[in-house]
Amino acid sequence: MSEHPDHQSRGHAEFSPSSLKYVAACPAYEGKDGTSAAAERGTRIHEALEVRDPSALHDEEELAIYEQIVEMESAFMSNFGTVQDELNEIQVEIKLNDCETWGTCDRFLILEGGKRAVMADYKTGISIIDPPESNWQAKAYTIGAFQMHPEIEEITFVFYVPLHTASLHHTFKRADLDSLIAELSKVIKDGERIRPKWGEGTPQLEECTPSQYCRFCKHEDHCPALGGLVVEVAKKVDVDCVSSDLDITDNSPANLAKLYNIAKIVENRAVKIKKVAMDAAKEGVELDGLRLRSMGKTKSVTDNKTLIALAEEMGISAEDVLEVANISLSKVAKLASANVGRGEKRHAEDNFVDACEQAGIIHLSDERFTLTDR
Repeated sequence: MSEHPDHQSRGHAEFSPSSLKYVAACPAYEGKDGTSAAAERGTRIHEALEVRDPSALHDEEELAIYEQIVEMESAFMSNFGTVQDELNEIQVEIKLNDCETWGTCDRFLILEGGKRAVMADYKTGISIIDPPESNWQAKAYTIGAFQMHPEIEEITFVFYVPLHTASLHHTFKRADLDSLIAELSKVIKDGERIRPKWGEGTPQLEECTPSQYCRFCKHEDHCPALGGLVVEVAKKVDVDCVSSDLDITDNSPANLAKLYNIAKIVENRAVKIKKVAMDAAKEGVELDGLRLRSMGKTKSVTDNKTLIALAEEMGISAEDVLEVANISLSKVAKLASANVGRGEKRHAEDNFVDACEQAGIIHLSDERFTLTDR
């Protein structure tokens, strides 16, 4: 059995190739910390592909993705000649104009003769991947590879995307290098200028650009541009509720009341949009970056007497069942009023609740609040 590599322990550049797409959309972007089940799954599949050994994968779904990538790569490489050098998980240093970054690409295959190469990256998630010619990560890795291997004249970059059964590819020429460097240099230098402003408070409104990637940014909940976007959405929904000079950073009582009303408008519209998207996904519509996942079905008992009888057959006492049961106080209190006169029902319910309180069997939750129109 092959020794499996550990990809999780390696670090990342501040403006890593995989994050440049988000920084290009908004120079104030900064990714959230932590990981996810999907990211950990991707790491395991990448580690298996590096050594071509799937034994450490967790389930059939991971194995299926692994096998599909192997098949896709074999089919794609059949279009090329003999491979002269085969490199896995290569770290590329990317030298730009007055800035730099680095990253690790999954595969680098130098073809016979040493003038051409195929550079590959595996994408194990559900997100729609931009093709290499417009993909910031691909362009960054290509720059680094050209700089690392000055003898190479062209690099075919390919993304293997098994969940979309796609092999996206583009051939870059060494003549493209200067323009690629200029593009990436601007993105990173803008990020180096704007992102540090979060440490001093917040960037200016015009320095932030709302996009679909905001949900991945650690500053999502206090970004001035997102606040402005909410106001613009509210104007579309109910133009009379928002004045053009509304300050989203003003927490005075009068302004907070306006902001709260805006939040309710946007919230209500968001609920409707989420339902439409969910219904579309259930009908098989593919949504970029989203995957329909079942949360299962809840089960509830409709006959408590039968439940207790079945429990006793299994050696579980009625007392033990009651220990784990969640009984509605209000419903039992209504039973206490079943046999009294109409005018006494409320009094009987209150007496029952009082008796429960005196017995010390009631837990009172924290008080809940909401805001309503006066």
